Amino acid sequence: MWKRSENSDPLKPLAHEESGNNVIIRRNYTAVPATEETAAHWTYDEWQMTQEQYAIFEPLNAVIEEQADALIELAELITEGM
Repeated sequence: MWKRSENSDPLKPLAHEESGNNVIIRRNYTAVPATEETAAHWTYDEWQMTQEQYAIFEPLNAVIEEQADALIELAELITEGM
């Protein structure tokens, strides 16, 4: 399940990381500038799962992203026609 996370580093974390039987997926990155209280860092949505869970997630996520792109294209066509 997606949860909001952050690092403590100005370097953007990888979108896909694997370690042993675990997979970490990240998306929706936001760069956070340094302030007097905190150093520059990143916030992002993160999902940690097993390799078995990822094997199910990956193809389904590709379909969801494809459908989201199609909906955006349809919305653009509708707004152009108005």
